[in-house]
Amino acid sequence: MRIDLRCDDAESPGNYDYIMRRMNAAMARFDRHVRCARIKVANAVSAHGHEGPSGRQGKRCVVQLRLHNLPGIMFAITRLDVRAAVDEAAARTARMLARRLRGAAKNIAHPGMALSRQAWYSPQTEACTGS
Repeated sequence: MRIDLRCDDAESPGNYDYIMRRMNAAMARFDRHVRCARIKVANAVSAHGHEGPSGRQGKRCVVQLRLHNLPGIMFAITRLDVRAAVDEAAARTARMLARRLRGAAKNIAHPGMALSRQAWYSPQTEACTGS
């Protein structure tokens, strides 16, 4: 798995190492399923182009994951602190990967199950079977 990390205006050199550690830990058990990950940490700008209500500018962590043979995952987390944004993004990454892979495992274990459930409960099928 390759991680491409981009930090715009990182406050301290320790943030880069912290981000890499947190994201590696979040994706460690899904390593063989993730082709590459792009993480971008930058200053968050409001829709009006100014700082937040507290006078501090927030930090946004954008995560994009490309998976093997599955749809990708992309989301953004915005918090006032870099580490808070990264911590939440890492936790969400692990949850989303687990959910995506669990869903893929169900479809592999029972191929066509989602389609057969739809067909089974559709009004047209009930009308045809007389149930």
